[in-house]
Amino acid sequence: MAKKQKAWIHVGMPGAGDVVEPALAHHHAALVELGVASLAHSPAESFRAAVEMTRSHKDWGLKRGDVEGQWSRLVRRARKTRSDIVFSQPLLAAATADQVALLVDALAGYQVHVVLTTGLDDETPAVAQWQAACRKPERLHVIETDGLDPAQVWKAFGKLVGFGTASLGLGSVPTASATLQTLPEALREVERLARRNASLEVRLEELDRKRRKLKRKLNSAA
Repeated sequence: MAKKQKAWIHVGMPGAGDVVEPALAHHHAALVELGVASLAHSPAESFRAAVEMTRSHKDWGLKRGDVEGQWSRLVRRARKTRSDIVFSQPLLAAATADQVALLVDALAGYQVHVVLTTGLDDETPAVAQWQAACRKPERLHVIETDGLDPAQVWKAFGKLVGFGTASLGLGSVPTASATLQTLPEALREVERLARRNASLEVRLEELDRKRRKLKRKLNSAA
């Protein structure tokens, strides 16, 4: 019997674990070569998928149509690689049991693992919500980030999933400033701004799509 491919979902509380999402997107091409396909190729893609699954589009000033179907599209694209798949987004920490179940439904055929990185907030509610998604207790993994810098968290995450991080450095990966990581309120503000920037990027992409569509119409009418 063929071994099931794995789907790794990273649910990060605000803190050093925030590095995982942008690092996965930044290194997605290299990761495929290592047998791991990142669902998102940019922070905007992961943000849009998490907003869709948590039904929080209104909170970010977006329309339902801006995010509709994003999660399924990312999963379908990643399936084509026939690799293990991985996804990270801090917004998933707030997902309800029903939202978690809906997200996991799209991963039919995969053995689902959840990796939760601890941070500034209490992770107990997130653990409870995601435990059921794993089906077996040993598929829920917790990385304690207290005392770890982002590079150490990234290395620990890679070890769990099954890829080395020696050639996947963080030097060119945009992340929250490490100098703020001992200031809880500052970290929350940085995380909020990062999500807001992703929201703006989604809107800019939609405006650009409409601009190109209008340009085609004008060219065809000329």
